[in-house]
Amino acid sequence: MATYKPLMNFSCNGISLEIILENHKRWVESKGLDGERAIINGARLRKANLEYADLRAAILPDADLREANLANVTLRGANLRNVMLTGANLRMAIFRFADMKKVDLTATDLVEADLRDTDLREAKLTGAHLTEANLRCANLEGAELREANLEFADFSETNLKGVDLSEANLMLTNFNRASLEKADLKGALNITSAQIAKADTLYEAKLDDEILAEIKKNHPSLLDPPEIIK
Repeated sequence: MATYKPLMNFSCNGISLEIILENHKRWVESKGLDGERAIINGARLRKANLEYADLRAAILPDADLREANLANVTLRGANLRNVMLTGANLRMAIFRFADMKKVDLTATDLVEADLRDTDLREAKLTGAHLTEANLRCANLEGAELREANLEFADFSETNLKGVDLSEANLMLTNFNRASLEKADLKGALNITSAQIAKADTLYEAKLDDEILAEIKKNHPSLLDPPEIIK
């Protein structure tokens, strides 16, 4: 079982993390009329226990949250650019509308996490556990999802252009109306042609020969260049 460190062990710019969170909670609840927004750029919070913390709209770019406990945390609309979250517990965390560009989520636990409408462009999710995670309408262009567990994950209407899904577990993953343009699905596990045929496009996607043959036979239009909306 992971050992996490209490909030009293951490501070940012000379202020206790406990006080920062209390002030931020008042700021959120008063809609900015009381308290103070949490701005903890580059904070060193490795292995911090932040379970159930309310960090809606917080500013955390470049923070180090490796191996931290963020289970059930609320980070809706937060700025998490370039944050290091390798090995963190993010089970059932809420990230909706968060800016997570280039975030490092390698080997994280994101089971049942809410990642709808997030900006995850160029994010690292290699080996992450995303079972039943909701990524509907998210932008994952250029992200790495190699060897990730995506069982029952929802990628409906998600931008997966150029995403590396090689060797990922795609058991019952939902790709309804997703863009898989130039995505790498080589060696993906538990993938079916019927499953990815629900995507908007498979233009220039890398597919195993058997899956590619079935798509060419039954859904050839998916391999055509996507329409350009003028």
